[in-house]
Amino acid sequence: MKKQLDPDFQMALNQGRLLIISPFKETVTRVTEQTALIRNQLMIELADEVLIAHASPGGKLEKLIQDTGKRIIRF
Repeated sequence: MKKQLDPDFQMALNQGRLLIISPFKETVTRVTEQTALIRNQLMIELADEVLIAHASPGGKLEKLIQDTGKRIIRF
């Protein structure tokens, strides 16, 4: 979504210490409800465990994580 990385991120990427993963083409330039859902689904699929700092009761994120089969850590 960003066209240019912050210098610290660019350095980490160049040094092989940062991996950027996106399911979107470069033409996707805005976060929408749908793109956020797709992003969250991908991150949950890739993770062994999921840490949720906040999920609204009955909200979309809570519904998304309910049937993952992953270890969910909430605080």
